[in-house]
Amino acid sequence: MKTMTKSISGILKVLCILFITSCCTKETPSEIPDDNLPKIYDYNVLIVPDLSNRINPEIHPKPLNDTLLINTIADHIDNLLKIKSRQMNQLDIYKFDFINRGILNQHIANTEDLEINFRKFKDQAQEASHYKRHDLKPDIASFKNNIAKVYDYSLAHSAGSDVWNYFNQNIKNSMINEPDKKVEIAKDEFVITGTRNIAVLFTDGYIESANNSSGLRLDQDLIKKIRKEFVSSGSVDLEKFILSKPEYLIRKTSDLNQLNVIVFEMVDRSLDKNGVTTVQPTDFEIMKIIWKKWLKDSGAAQVEIYPALTNKTEAYEALKKFMEEIK
Repeated sequence: MKTMTKSISGILKVLCILFITSCCTKETPSEIPDDNLPKIYDYNVLIVPDLSNRINPEIHPKPLNDTLLINTIADHIDNLLKIKSRQMNQLDIYKFDFINRGILNQHIANTEDLEINFRKFKDQAQEASHYKRHDLKPDIASFKNNIAKVYDYSLAHSAGSDVWNYFNQNIKNSMINEPDKKVEIAKDEFVITGTRNIAVLFTDGYIESANNSSGLRLDQDLIKKIRKEFVSSGSVDLEKFILSKPEYLIRKTSDLNQLNVIVFEMVDRSLDKNGVTTVQPTDFEIMKIIWKKWLKDSGAAQVEIYPALTNKTEAYEALKKFMEEIK
């Protein structure tokens, strides 16, 4: 009986030790899966306007000019640098990019004045801090001034705007493609760092490409056809109806898996001058489904699409929220 008691006592001691050991064992940060580590991103923000005749208020009036919205974003760069509690060593870029790169050949603006680039301060924290305090605001003023020159020129020299080809080829020249890194910031404390590319596209949503081959256009004729066939079908689910018709969809571009896209200023031509819906479904409802399908199929990680904005701060607020949600 004593032997049995000793055996039970020994077993209980072992179990107690195992329990205490399991409770006290902690996973060190270096052993934590990367998905569970804090993530600190820099952002490569490309401001990309469709500079076709959509910017002419006499042809296509809309509540606010692009420049008001872009200027408000630029004026809040110092706030965007702080999203997700970033405090220092941010390597963001805020750059005006061209769909029609032929405009660059006209030397309307100095390309260096069309971006605010913090990557030049890599490993130079003190210089970056000095720049933010003393030189950022003057550079933003120059940034806005040069964008105004581009818009003035584009208003006087209307040209096409091949959005599809921009995403298929040109945008790659402006993207930063670097693998994320696991960085030790203190003993056994790690974070994931990397860069996220964002295209901030200003467009009315109508794609009237010079190349009118199948899958490269989304003009009013096609939208009217989709609307008519949807109504005739008796379907109640617009998205399901559109996605079941491959002939409606925009052909996907080359891989955009390093890109996030936010689209502003889709001006709905199916509304009257007072903004009242004249037909159902509206142009915007149809375009939003097709654009999202196109960009997602092309590999874009995150996509948001907005109609024409009525308050100049809305673009900044939407972009800030978009950046905060990027994974």
